Amino acid sequence: MSLWRELVKTRFGGLHDSNDDKVLPLAEAIQTFVRPRMKINPCSLLSRPCAAVYELSRQFAGKDPQWEFISSSMGGTYLALVHLGLVKKIIVSFAGEGYPTPGPSPVIWNALASKKMQLENWTMLTIPQRLLAGAMGVPFFPTRSLAGSSIGEEAKREGNFAEIEDPFGSGNKVGVLRAYQPDISFIHVWAADPAGNSICFPPYAENIYGAMAAKEGVVVTADHIVSTEFIRKYSNLGRIPAAIVRSVSHCPYGAHPTGNFSQNIPELVPYANDYEFMKVNRKATKDSKSFDAWLKEWVFDVKDHDGYIKKLGQERIDKLHFLATPESWNEELEWMSKQLDEARPASPIETMIVQASHAMAGRVREHGYKTCLSGVGQAGLAAWLAQDRLLKEDIELTMMAEIGIYGHDPRPADPFVFNYRNLPTTTTLCDIFETLGLHTSGANNACLGAIGAGQIDRHGNVNSTRIGPLHLVGSGGANDIASAAVETVVIVQQRKEAFLERVDYVTSPGRNVRCVVSTMGRYEKNETGDLVLTGYFGFSGADASTAAEEIKARCGWNLQVSDNLERLDEASDYELALLRMFDPERLFLGKATEKVKAAVGV
Repeated sequence: MSLWRELVKTRFGGLHDSNDDKVLPLAEAIQTFVRPRMKINPCSLLSRPCAAVYELSRQFAGKDPQWEFISSSMGGTYLALVHLGLVKKIIVSFAGEGYPTPGPSPVIWNALASKKMQLENWTMLTIPQRLLAGAMGVPFFPTRSLAGSSIGEEAKREGNFAEIEDPFGSGNKVGVLRAYQPDISFIHVWAADPAGNSICFPPYAENIYGAMAAKEGVVVTADHIVSTEFIRKYSNLGRIPAAIVRSVSHCPYGAHPTGNFSQNIPELVPYANDYEFMKVNRKATKDSKSFDAWLKEWVFDVKDHDGYIKKLGQERIDKLHFLATPESWNEELEWMSKQLDEARPASPIETMIVQASHAMAGRVREHGYKTCLSGVGQAGLAAWLAQDRLLKEDIELTMMAEIGIYGHDPRPADPFVFNYRNLPTTTTLCDIFETLGLHTSGANNACLGAIGAGQIDRHGNVNSTRIGPLHLVGSGGANDIASAAVETVVIVQQRKEAFLERVDYVTSPGRNVRCVVSTMGRYEKNETGDLVLTGYFGFSGADASTAAEEIKARCGWNLQVSDNLERLDEASDYELALLRMFDPERLFLGKATEKVKAAVGV
């Protein structure tokens, strides 16, 4: 037999599998590869490496490792690292609580007040941009975010952001971010082979740039340890190559209390976020003693991840699998039917959301915007209503969510922007870089943004980061949206403390903000860039003059009022029903208290 025929049988008769076996118990992996004073990156996809964070807490509590932490957010499970004093600095876009509603965290407040931790503010897009530059081995990365914001000014002082002349002669300034390389990264994946080749299902949120940039590689936790043949079968989902992996640990449900999504892969059965667990965890973080007790129960009294899953119990896990199914919202609406059936007038918050949706729909009609990226909560609900309104006119407005959700048809029962029931309705699942960096900030974007605010000033500058010494939550994707979307609508409750001559901190610059809707009326910019009151709600005053005076009293600058002040339509029964279906627990709509009823004249 000729040599080449022999080679067909011997060399090409099968595929090569690595003999490298990196499988370790998670505790051993952490003990082997993690040291004090490292720069650590929990790589946050839709799923998060929560099992690894718990094990870091077990092994390093009381040892003052002084880690520098970089990830898109510091909240939820990650807050254990702050409470235990394990991090000296966090580099994040969001530091606070995310579920059920975004808000400040006492854990963050305590750490900052004691000066035991530093906080470096960034945005949802600029974090992965810096990590991508680190992974690419280039010194910096261009961005359209940060210019004109307090975040950008802080980053300039630290030498991490600059605005430079376009080296190719356009005459424009270009923002550039300093590259960042962590020492080690942690990632939770659906499946990995013993060598570390790993698959993940989108959306990818931060994506794997931190893992690719990590100087000392990646500690992988996986729902399943599988053969390389299985990895090859789903190679289109391959994200982590074995070459960068230090260890692989089998951790079923290792993302809990976050979930893990997949679609049409029988071996990978999705599980949803454990909202009830998240609520209990958030309640525990309200004071140090209760958080200590929670950590004792769920981290320190549990020997390892297997013990943690046993403590969760199969009944709870089965429910999470059910909640990840596309149509589970039907049953949830039935559970809440009594509240949905209750007749109640529109509250100021509901009116604000509905009127914001009208304003957004009007701007889409006028300017031809094709996409919409909204923030969490009331801004997101307004976007969903605007999309519904436009669909009735055969006008397409494509919804986006910052972690990589594109073209979704929002489902009822859960207003959380990353609702698992929304994922099967998408046309594209991608990552932060694509949604914020291309569809919202790209050269051809036709994007309308919608964000909330803690404070807003007369020029539309928004603050969601800091009021005096108190940290709020940070930018998340708000700065990225306001900086680069063609236009941004802001939704904010009308209070004198929120409507200011000048905000305490510019999280999101107001240059592209053209419209603001509050719980009392609508504002639009004039030719000088000032917000002018152009519309009011019926319950704001008996007539236009009275309403204007009431609104002025709740505004911190000398508010201009349009000569053609418009009384805005009341919300329709259809709009209220749809809005309440999206948020049946009234997480963002507020409760129908007697005070609210009185405010609308009931």
